[in-house]
Amino acid sequence: MSTLLTKTPGWALVFLAALSLPRATAQTTYAVSLEEAQVIALENAFAMQYAALDRSKAERDVKETLATGLPQINLVADYSQYIDIPTQVAAGDVFGFPDYLTAFLGGVAQETGVPLNAPPVDPNALSEFQFGQAHTANVGVQASQLVFSGSYFVALRASQFFVEARDRAIDRTADEVMQQVAEAYHLVLGARAGLEIAEEAVALLVESKTEVEALQQAGFADALSVDRLELAQTELEAQVLNAQQQVVLAKGLLAFQMGIGLSDALTVTDQMSGLLQNGQELEWASRPFNASALPAVQEQQVYLDLAGLNVKNQQAQGWPQIAAFYTNQSNAQRGAFNFFDADEKWYPIELWGLNFSMPLWTSFGGRQAVEKKKIEEERARIGLAQLTQAAEMEFANAKAAFSNATAVMNNARQAQDIAQKIYTQTEIGFNEGVVSSFEWNESRNGLLEAKGKRLGAELDWLNARVALQAALSAFEK
Repeated sequence: MSTLLTKTPGWALVFLAALSLPRATAQTTYAVSLEEAQVIALENAFAMQYAALDRSKAERDVKETLATGLPQINLVADYSQYIDIPTQVAAGDVFGFPDYLTAFLGGVAQETGVPLNAPPVDPNALSEFQFGQAHTANVGVQASQLVFSGSYFVALRASQFFVEARDRAIDRTADEVMQQVAEAYHLVLGARAGLEIAEEAVALLVESKTEVEALQQAGFADALSVDRLELAQTELEAQVLNAQQQVVLAKGLLAFQMGIGLSDALTVTDQMSGLLQNGQELEWASRPFNASALPAVQEQQVYLDLAGLNVKNQQAQGWPQIAAFYTNQSNAQRGAFNFFDADEKWYPIELWGLNFSMPLWTSFGGRQAVEKKKIEEERARIGLAQLTQAAEMEFANAKAAFSNATAVMNNARQAQDIAQKIYTQTEIGFNEGVVSSFEWNESRNGLLEAKGKRLGAELDWLNARVALQAALSAFEK
């Protein structure tokens, strides 16, 4: 019975070893069938929680992308102070007298006979001016609205596709979780059945030892036979202890796969015989295999569609983009910082307009970017073909493994029946004194080994059935 968990993955064995640590937390009692355990896992398993969060994030991405195309309003304010007001330089006569004033003064000089005596004109003279105030502030509102953008509409469609991909990811994760829970549940049943076999073997051995001790006292058996039975009893009792620990560890693994507290009390209500009997009715196994109906393949198909949208989005980078804007501000320029003085004036600034942009020449950079996106799309197409073939191969392997597990299980059951007959006949012969205690022990060990092999074969059959169910995505959710 010590080999019941030998097929458990290494990471699980490390995890199971940690379950024996003491925990002082509040307990919740669970008594679940396999179906109930799977339902709980679909709500609480860590993988399902991650998948649900990913989908929620994808929904927020859709809303975020949608918001970028809706009106955007910003409150703006700025303040600046000139430490040194900029100086403007102009020609010396830039502000010369206007023509009417020059004509008027010339007329006065002519009438009065008084010359103007204007200084000669210096063509190289410069005038320096400082305009503005040291303190400037602006306060207002700016609004913008996207009018047309090809990238926006493609991105919005892509974000909606991503939500669909997350839906398929949830379905895929649900199949994986249900398979993992089923295998962990089977492990609990197997560990429990192994414990029952070990306890039955100990009880049988104790009864046999009592009979041999009676024969020894009557002179019909030697002390060596009793010693051999005592040694066998010690070994079986050690197997019982190991089987008890395996039950605890298997329940801990099941609790982990279900997403419930490791300290919670967990009891499985299904019997292995019931699952084996129910498993004989495999209506879903007759379904024709359709890879495109599998969540994992559907998820990859969505990613291929997204890759196609990425190509369109890159192409849309070369389309025109139009946005409208509106600004309403107030401006103040002061010689001192007194912007909170209600008696001072603020000057309004209000405008609206359109922004139009369109790339005309990118030196073929845009074309290369489009070609790169097409390569990514082709990779996604190859990935879909690879995943489809992998799903077909997985189904074929699961079907073959299930058929082989069925044959092995039937052979193991026949072998146990034969071992039971041999043990019964050997026990009769031993009681009659025609069979040695060694042969009797060997037949008993053979029966225990046959029972263990049958239990292992039945576990393999249950897991092979679940693997085939997962390959067909035939779980009832």
